[in-house]
Amino acid sequence: MKRSTLVTISGIALAHQASHISAWSPTQSSAFTSISSSHRSEKRPSCRPLAMSSTDKEIDMESLHLTPELEMMTKAFARIPDEKTRHKQLLYMASKLEEAGDDVRVPENKVPGCLSTVHVDCVLVPKEDDESEKVVKYFGDSDGLLTKGLLALLIRGLSGCTPEQISKVDPKFIQAAKISQTLTPGRNNGFLNMLAVMKKKAVDAADVGTNGDEITATNDDKNGDVSEAETIDNASREIVTS
Repeated sequence: MKRSTLVTISGIALAHQASHISAWSPTQSSAFTSISSSHRSEKRPSCRPLAMSSTDKEIDMESLHLTPELEMMTKAFARIPDEKTRHKQLLYMASKLEEAGDDVRVPENKVPGCLSTVHVDCVLVPKEDDESEKVVKYFGDSDGLLTKGLLALLIRGLSGCTPEQISKVDPKFIQAAKISQTLTPGRNNGFLNMLAVMKKKAVDAADVGTNGDEITATNDDKNGDVSEAETIDNASREIVTS
C-alpha cells in the first residue's frame, strides 16, 4: 500500500500521491509542512538555512526581512517535495483569493511587465490589536490562474503589515521558497513586478494618510484661530459699547 505525503501551509493543504494530486482544507490549520511516517526515518540536517535552487549559496532567512506570514509560507513552500505540488498549491491559493471589485480593475492599478493582466491596490486600515497603528490591506486579481496564485501569496503575506515592513521585504524569498523553479523567466519577472508595485502602493497609501492627517490638523488649527479672533473681536465691541 502506497503512503501519501501531506503538505500543509497554514490551513491550505495538498495530498500528494504518485497517481494524483488533490487540494483540500484540514480541520485545523498548521503553519508548517507535515511529513508522513514513511519519511520520518530519513536523516535530515537541523537548523540549516534554505538554499537557492540555481546555486549552492545559502540564503539567511533573517536577511530577507520577511513578514511573519510570508516567512511561514516561504519555509512551507521550500519543504514541498516537487515542482508539480508547488504549482498545484499556487493554483489552490488562486481559487481562495478574495474577489476584487471593478474599482480595483482600473488602468492605474495594472501591474506592468506581466504575461497575464494583473491589477492590485491597497488601503490603510487600523491594526486589529492596536487601532492607533495603520497597516496595509491589499486587493487584487489576475486573468491567469498561476499568476493569480502568485498574487494571492503576496496579498496574504503582506496584508496586515506596515508600509515599513513591506518595503524591507527582499524579493530573493522567491528563490528560498523554490517557487522560482516552478516559473518561467517571464513569470519570474512578473512576480518581481507585482512585489515592486505592491511596495510602492503601500508607501503611497502611507503618504496619503500622513498628508491627510496633516491637512486635518492644519484646518483644525485654522478654525481654532478664527474662533479665538472672533471671541476677542466680540469682547472689544462689548467694551466700546459699554
